[in-house]
Amino acid sequence: MFKLTRAAALAALCGAPAIATAQGSMQIGGQLKLGLDMTSISGAAQPGGTAAHAYRESNNTSFWFIDGKEQLAPGLKALYHLEWDFAADTGVQGSGRAFYVGFDEERFGRLQLGRQTVYFSHHWFINDTHGAFDAAPNAANSLNVLGTINGAYFAGNYLNNTVRYELPNLGGFSGMASYSFDAEQPGNGRNHTWYLSPTYTNGGFKAGYFHMQRSSQGTLPLQTVGSLDQMGDKLAIGYTWNGLRLGVVVDRNQVKNTTSDSRQYRFAYAVPLGYSFGPHLVQLTWGQAFSVHQDGRTLDDTGAKMLSLSYQYSMSKRTTLDVSYVELRNERNGRYNFWLGGIGGGSQLAPADAGARARMVYAGIKHQF
Repeated sequence: MFKLTRAAALAALCGAPAIATAQGSMQIGGQLKLGLDMTSISGAAQPGGTAAHAYRESNNTSFWFIDGKEQLAPGLKALYHLEWDFAADTGVQGSGRAFYVGFDEERFGRLQLGRQTVYFSHHWFINDTHGAFDAAPNAANSLNVLGTINGAYFAGNYLNNTVRYELPNLGGFSGMASYSFDAEQPGNGRNHTWYLSPTYTNGGFKAGYFHMQRSSQGTLPLQTVGSLDQMGDKLAIGYTWNGLRLGVVVDRNQVKNTTSDSRQYRFAYAVPLGYSFGPHLVQLTWGQAFSVHQDGRTLDDTGAKMLSLSYQYSMSKRTTLDVSYVELRNERNGRYNFWLGGIGGGSQLAPADAGARARMVYAGIKHQF
């Protein structure tokens, strides 16, 4: 059993990034990301639409984790990871993000069991980290248009009861497969989720395909009506060269009502672009969601476009400043909102706010520990 000595415990409390013994190691870390923003909704196409703005201090992806490994044999490690959200602006402890235990073997890959991320985050490996893992606000992320079908039925989540296998790198080819038992409702045998994500990396070039299939016997996580099956498909390509970061992500999200056989789907894409030089990083993300298709017909003007601009300055390896501007512009019947941080608290605007524009101006700081 791993034992934490008094000296090691003191080092952890003082912010040491890792604690090691002959048997293994444990790391305590995380990040705090806070900023000031001015967010607004305006220009709704329907009578009674909202015209509102808010000045706020906002929390953006603050979390902490405990990560550990133990060397069991040459090339074989046991591992575990525990990770929690928290609101750095109020001090309120949030929900748990990822919790898993497993094995890592150099030749055969990694096996993990627990609560783990499924579908929505893995396309970020092709340089689309804007607003998620950098210092920009969450609203700067392309998930504003990639995540939902006209603001509803967000694809992917942290799912409970998940078994995940990660392939080792074989000539640049790798990938991951996972199966989530019973979704969020243990005992309902049809509530399960498959996820596959083959990837390829060669120098600065990266490509990945991501497929999720949810089957439902009841309401799935973050879905608000009906008994819905969901299928998500994402293709992502990225390239990095001398500080230049370029990516393209194309996404198809579909839901099907298992009781009426009614279905909806839409296509969306995003183009993240970044350039780093010295301590500076300039990023731009353009994205668009096209109109929704339902039961063989197109629901007119149900798309949206987004533009995000951000400048970041790294004061050190751990502390980064950011200034961002984000705009999400809906078509006449579009109801997309910022996936996180929008006025109204959800990723879908109210019916009266269809066609509205959501804007955010943000200045913030991220510190990793």
